[in-house]
Amino acid sequence: MKLTSTNLFKCLLIALTFNLTSCQNNAPKKTVKPTETKNSNELVLLDFNNGIDAATVKTDDAKFEVVKDDNGAQLLVSTNSNIIKPGLVIHKPANKTWDLNGYYQVKADVTNVGDTPMQVEFYVGNDPDELIKWYCSDYADLEPKESKTITVNLAWSDWVHQPQLDIVGMRGTPGKLKTNIAAIDEVSFYSRYAKVPNQFTVNNVRAVGKLEIKDTTNFFPFIDKFGQYAHKEWKGKTHTADDIKKNAEKELAELAASPEPKNRNKYGGWTAGPKLKATGFFRTEKHDGKWWMVDPEGYLFWSNGVNCVASDAVFTGTQYREKYFDNLPTKDDSEYGQFYEVSKHSTHGFYHDKVPYDSYNFYQANLYKKYGKDWLEKFRELSHKRLRSWGLNTIGFVSDNGALAKRKTPYVGSIWINDTPKIKGSVGFWGKFHDVFDPKFRKAVNKSVASQKYGAGDPWCIGYFIDNELAWGSVGSLAIGALKSPASQPAKIEFIKDLKKKYQTIDKLNNQWGTTHASWKALADSTSAPEMAKAKEDLVTFYEKIADTYFRIIKEGLNTIAPKQNYLGCRFAWANNDVVLTAASKYMDIMSFNKYEYSVENVGLPKGVDKPIMIGEFHFGATDRGHYHAGVKAADSQADRGVRYEKYMKGALQNPLIVGAHYFQYLDQPLTGRFDGENYNIGCVDICDRPYEEFISKVKEVAYNLFELRSAK
Repeated sequence: MKLTSTNLFKCLLIALTFNLTSCQNNAPKKTVKPTETKNSNELVLLDFNNGIDAATVKTDDAKFEVVKDDNGAQLLVSTNSNIIKPGLVIHKPANKTWDLNGYYQVKADVTNVGDTPMQVEFYVGNDPDELIKWYCSDYADLEPKESKTITVNLAWSDWVHQPQLDIVGMRGTPGKLKTNIAAIDEVSFYSRYAKVPNQFTVNNVRAVGKLEIKDTTNFFPFIDKFGQYAHKEWKGKTHTADDIKKNAEKELAELAASPEPKNRNKYGGWTAGPKLKATGFFRTEKHDGKWWMVDPEGYLFWSNGVNCVASDAVFTGTQYREKYFDNLPTKDDSEYGQFYEVSKHSTHGFYHDKVPYDSYNFYQANLYKKYGKDWLEKFRELSHKRLRSWGLNTIGFVSDNGALAKRKTPYVGSIWINDTPKIKGSVGFWGKFHDVFDPKFRKAVNKSVASQKYGAGDPWCIGYFIDNELAWGSVGSLAIGALKSPASQPAKIEFIKDLKKKYQTIDKLNNQWGTTHASWKALADSTSAPEMAKAKEDLVTFYEKIADTYFRIIKEGLNTIAPKQNYLGCRFAWANNDVVLTAASKYMDIMSFNKYEYSVENVGLPKGVDKPIMIGEFHFGATDRGHYHAGVKAADSQADRGVRYEKYMKGALQNPLIVGAHYFQYLDQPLTGRFDGENYNIGCVDICDRPYEEFISKVKEVAYNLFELRSAK
């Protein structure tokens, strides 16, 4: 049976578009000093041999000075940690010209001169579109005294079309510049997710590499009948339906030769390890100083999974873009017309204001070429067989319920809290925050968990993720959102009630906040926010109350359907503060984070919080197999994807708090983009259902030694 468009949207939604990608891979290699030499194809934008005009610099919770050493002059940036991203913007000097036309990349050398690890983030330009601005950035992980070169690509490929083509609905687009090059007149550097004061130096900001110019003649159509890029060849590209069938036969033989790791029970638990108390459900326990999961039979378990194991996760819009596709079937095609769908969701991008719109699923069409009418059942069976052979023991967030129903691989439940009242003055990438003080919120929670309770009472269901990547903002931000809301907002009413109890009179509040409200009613009618410095204590207190109330109501709602199963959390993303995490820890069984980083070995929790952690999402992508967007964390090639995966997973296994990590995602995103334009090469398999062998070999290498790596002293 075909999965619904609602499930499609859910699976697509979880790849954080926050993740908006870094523009160029920043290899996490330690270096003593960047060594790139200047050449005739290099344009120096900034060096500091003659100092810097302070008028061109704008700081935010930071200061700067020019320093000199044996390597010449450098800009020393000293940041505080009062905000998430302290740093500075450097504008083009008045006496210089930044003619970046024809250049492919902008590079900057940075060094962490402090005593603690940090991340330096580098932006080129200030595009008014926040998404495009993020495309033109990257960052470096830096150990103390470590130097690296950060690279930002100005185009999605090392060649561009001249003139530029109007290609829409795709984030990574072949032949396209990322931004208006002529408008670039600034660069900026920040301490990313600053928790402590940091110091770093910047030097030799330069444009390098010349873009090849290509003619636009005969570019359309650029997508072949399999959904692949038509104008390029690569290893493993599919050319005929027979290729798909032959690859399937080869893979089945490989799976039969390597069916599963040794010493695993039916759940994937470690039968060679100690056996603990069996409760009939998955649970957590600290064993030998490390957090573990324990499977229903009592064996140690570490959740090694993959998200979106669902064939309907990769629809791509065709309406208004028909010329992109070669030999696109008609809707009334007797065989392939069934793979059209009317999509009703688009949160961002080209289709945002065009719903509903026609879309097509090339992956499902290719499965039909592979298996015929039984394609969906074959997909489900093969998914379990693959995961077992690859050593993966968990089907992750928003996957195919038909596959879960076979009960051959443990899985997580997926619940979205729908149709809730919102705090009107709040902001967030995915939307405004729930108003947890409105009685309708609890009703919406209970209704949502009841309608999405698949897995309740099933021993194969590890627990439930509820919601995804909520916009908690900075400390106090949701309280400010409440104050910016109308007087009728339940959250605002609750906040003012608390303020009345504390201050008794409006004059005492005004004296503390530095405000001039004539009455409590005047405060309710106002939609302005007080100064954070003066009202911080009250803003933080109510912010914490919002968080605590949210998690408590969610936990109570989950207990109505699955009291014996784990509350896996809300999949925190971006920067998270200790106030929210501490509140969450009181109610979550496992705290989940979507962590798109190069390593999670040192990921921790606030002081005093000792809870297990699950990584809800991470990935690594490349652009060597017909894609032009590598995703949130870029690799150099498919083999390098595997190397980076191995490093990430080993770090997770060494972290005593982490009890699982789920890769995003099972399938490549379509080259022509999902509902919001994301088109990352981050799958375990490609659009023709062929596994990326180099990547999967590393997945298996880690998985087959999973428990030995975890239990190592």
